[in-house]
Amino acid sequence: MSEQETKSPKQVEVETILEALESGSPDRISSLVGEAHPGDVEQAFERLDDSEREDVLDILPSEVLSEWADYLPASDVEHRLNSLPKVEQREVLDSLSDDELVDLLQEIEEVDRPQYIELLPEEKRQVSEDLMRYPEETAGGRMTMAMATITEGISVKEALDELRVVRDEAEILSRIYVVDEDRHILGKIRLRDLAFSTWDTPVRDLMDDDQIAIEAMEDQEEAAQMIARYDLLALPVVDEEKRLLGVITYDDALEILEEESTEDMEKISGIGGDRGEYAYLQTGVLAHFKRRFGWVLILGFLALASGFVLHGYENVMTAYFVLAIYYPMVVAAGGNTGAQSATMVIRAMSLGELDTRQFGRVIWKEGRIGILLGLLLGACVAVQIYFLLPDRFAPEGLSMGVVGLVVAVSLTLQIFTSTLFGALLPILARITKLDPAVVASPAITTIVDVSGSVIYFTIARMVFF
Repeated sequence: MSEQETKSPKQVEVETILEALESGSPDRISSLVGEAHPGDVEQAFERLDDSEREDVLDILPSEVLSEWADYLPASDVEHRLNSLPKVEQREVLDSLSDDELVDLLQEIEEVDRPQYIELLPEEKRQVSEDLMRYPEETAGGRMTMAMATITEGISVKEALDELRVVRDEAEILSRIYVVDEDRHILGKIRLRDLAFSTWDTPVRDLMDDDQIAIEAMEDQEEAAQMIARYDLLALPVVDEEKRLLGVITYDDALEILEEESTEDMEKISGIGGDRGEYAYLQTGVLAHFKRRFGWVLILGFLALASGFVLHGYENVMTAYFVLAIYYPMVVAAGGNTGAQSATMVIRAMSLGELDTRQFGRVIWKEGRIGILLGLLLGACVAVQIYFLLPDRFAPEGLSMGVVGLVVAVSLTLQIFTSTLFGALLPILARITKLDPAVVASPAITTIVDVSGSVIYFTIARMVFF
């Protein structure tokens, strides 16, 4: 083994890595292998623009690609693979972990996929074909089959002998799963328990009976939540008959949670479509435009409803121009509190803290919060109007106290109803099998804009006319 291969990766400044990548020197780039951690290389790649990234990929040696392939976007790996001879393509593909290999194969055009699968060793080909049976966003689609299993009827010495055979292939050895002859999970055992026990100790005396697992077709987000909930290094994935198929490791869980939280944030902001695997600066302007335009157009036209409401109350606005001063505040307060409520409910549902069966408790809780917020803000505004707003702003024949009452009551009702809307819509979306983040997007703001206009001018008309 060469000196370069024996080096341990260390933290290198991203700017240093960027300089090496931008130099266009294969030797300087190769020197990063074993020197810079691939995670830092990944961050440096994200800061390259399209042309710089393609230039680097075009000169990237195959041995370097093999080291970094797990950390680069699948489309970048595919781009470089296309220009390599088959021998080097085989080396790169064989270097990939099971889950990253499947990600790459799913990214490749279906018509080109067989030629890459044929390059794989028989065992790895079978593993990739098995994993590709599961949709990408399921637990099965994110698992790796590179794990260690033993049976309960053997001794510590026999177990260690078996583990030596798979030590280089297994992605995680700190947790070893004990299975029966049909691969049903009986429990697990730690490598350190095997290492510090006498050789003749039976495995069944050391193993625990932990059989926590997730079915392969369950959503990947549920898998990540289970890893966090049960403080696991790896989560076993089983089929319908509870036979062990593979594991999802904690680092994959972190990636899943990052993907899911990003997706929810974008949907809440009204950004649609598939985000893809490129960083913000590497995603083209047209791609960003396509993902944002739809919601902007729809919500723009929905906002016309507020205009029609204002037109319907034109006589109130004209007669009492003081209402115009506080109209933006009433509407904005509803949008803010509605968004807050929706965010809290979506977060709680995402973390598994509540489900649709707790519908009534959520509405009761958010309703009380809305009333408290509305009363407090309404009281503050009423005091401001009564003591600080000049009397010349008062409508003829009415006192500033009446104006303050109208605004305060309107604010209280607006905040109360908006808070309920914000809590209600995500739950109804979950009940009807829709994505709560999509339903609770800026549409909430548009809805409460309309409701706030109706509440504000209806109360004003009742009091002033």
